[in-house]
Amino acid sequence: MCPNCILNQQGLSSGLYVAFFICILFFVMAIAGIIWAFKNGEFEDMESSKFDMLDDDESNVMAMRARQALERGRLVNE
Repeated sequence: MCPNCILNQQGLSSGLYVAFFICILFFVMAIAGIIWAFKNGEFEDMESSKFDMLDDDESNVMAMRARQALERGRLVNE
């Protein structure tokens, strides 16, 4: 048993209820966050984020080249 349980003459059951409640609370919050993200379209365009990191100048030449190369690769594979 834990030292606190021995000193207070309590079992682990009350602590387990609190721990399970906190775990369930975080689980429900995570599910709500995922549902919110799907409703707001956060998972619609997963491809553009990897090209956005290349957009460091005004003309966006690197990102456009990468997108064109990806589209050419997709056309060849089809």
